[in-house]
Amino acid sequence: MARGTPPGDTIAMSHPRTSPHRELYGYLGSSPECSSVLKTWNAWFREQGMDAAMSKYPATEATLPERLSEMFHFDRRAYIVAPDLGRAVLPLLDRLDPAAKHTDSVRYITNTGGVLTGFASVPDCATAFLSPEPLGVDS
Repeated sequence: MARGTPPGDTIAMSHPRTSPHRELYGYLGSSPECSSVLKTWNAWFREQGMDAAMSKYPATEATLPERLSEMFHFDRRAYIVAPDLGRAVLPLLDRLDPAAKHTDSVRYITNTGGVLTGFASVPDCATAFLSPEPLGVDS
């Protein structure tokens, strides 16, 4: 673990991908909720016996295109987006759920078959895995 990282937190390089089957998830940007989110999701992955990790990825408006391209290159399944980046990411996505269109902001992005879909709210861990694509998404 990186020096100065609170227990339970992860950062991008603290969990090297030792298996091509490991599922990768991330938190883009920074906010007071980040530490708690990382702890919750990583604990849930362990409880489920999943080879998965939720890591923090530093991001700014300027680096959002690069971070989203990493979803393809490194097969990242989803990102939770810090509140201050929620509007800036909108034009970079392929699809938005109706709530994201209504609020004009995104908090959760999925990569499903190369299609980046933005959602207005962050699902709890279990809900995120009930179906590959939440209902109600418009193309």
